[in-house]
Amino acid sequence: MAQFSRATLRDMPFNAEVAGLLESLDASQGDVSESLSLPAECYTSEAWFEFEKRAVFDREWIALGHVGAIPDPGDYFTLEVFGEPLMIVRGKDGEVRVLSSVCRHRGHLLGDAQGNAKDFTCPFHGWSYDLEGNLTAAPEMEGTLPFEELKRTACLPTFRSAIWNGFVFVNFDGEAEPLDGRLKALSELVRNHNMGGLASITPVEWPGNKWNWKLMQENALEPYHTHYLHTGIHDFAPSSNVKFAEWDESDDGAIYREVGFTHIDGGFNIAEKALFPALPDLTDEERSRVVFAGVMPNLFFGAQADVVFYYVILPQSAGDITLRVGVLTSWDNLSLPTAGQLLNGTIAGIQIFNDQDTAANIRTHKGMGSRVAPRTRWSPNEKTLAQINNWLIKRYKSYADSLGVPAEAAE
Repeated sequence: MAQFSRATLRDMPFNAEVAGLLESLDASQGDVSESLSLPAECYTSEAWFEFEKRAVFDREWIALGHVGAIPDPGDYFTLEVFGEPLMIVRGKDGEVRVLSSVCRHRGHLLGDAQGNAKDFTCPFHGWSYDLEGNLTAAPEMEGTLPFEELKRTACLPTFRSAIWNGFVFVNFDGEAEPLDGRLKALSELVRNHNMGGLASITPVEWPGNKWNWKLMQENALEPYHTHYLHTGIHDFAPSSNVKFAEWDESDDGAIYREVGFTHIDGGFNIAEKALFPALPDLTDEERSRVVFAGVMPNLFFGAQADVVFYYVILPQSAGDITLRVGVLTSWDNLSLPTAGQLLNGTIAGIQIFNDQDTAANIRTHKGMGSRVAPRTRWSPNEKTLAQINNWLIKRYKSYADSLGVPAEAAE
């Protein structure tokens, strides 16, 4: 098998809409004190969404899930990224790989949503593959190709992958800069959560969220809205306690902020308290805050005293995303007799905030379709949104430049 496969979408021709939006991006670069939001069409245009799929998602590290959901050899889960069917599998050697879940014979999909397997056998014609994607059986093919030749040519493609703090990422073009080197400050900030060693519940999938994927990260990462949209229930983590990270171009894998609680062991639920015991290595200071982080483009997590809750954002169109929502905590916490009730309470608490955010995101996306949709200045408490735009525009322009788009359209 090759070390990894490269599988990007075909480059797209630039129509007048995409070229015009590229020309307008300069006003959205820079510090929060001087930059504007992106044009509304960057949220609503399907042509721009097709551009983003190539400029961002084909060329960056895309989050898929967490290794805590596949702790044992043979454990796996499947999902699709822009229609590309993938299997995330822990091999017999303990390594986690991202494989194509498309049988190399006639294209039938392999595997279930999740499970444990010794191998993957296609139900269509019986072709089988081991946990590393090697072909192990191809019944009744001897009359056309020797099996030894098939073994060399018909293994499942393996995509370039990386693991950061237990989160699994894939890179389709095979050329993204290593992930670890671009998450140095965030790695240090959440080091004591030991996320790579935490257990993960089976993620809950929430499809059909009718807003642009960028709105999901924007809402999650700016504290300006929390005093207004989440009046009362967010008061234990007031926006006045926010601490922003300064933008560092050499360490730009994530946009994040800290928010101090009004008491130790705060939690995002009606009780405003962590429901599980605190993770064992956290200091009192770390137990008295939450770290909200977006590992761009499609992972968001909140690291609090007892759990890390996370969203994997899977865009379906300019105005539709699927969310895979998970919770990480210690294996000791999951062994508690009351773990089931505590997990239900944790997820229900997240759902309260998510319901309010959902209503806001839907109405904001609807407003972006207006003929007079705003292109606005930021509040100081929206500093993270200016950082998101700086991250995005760098990648927009880089892809446009790689295609030889005229300078006036890419500057």
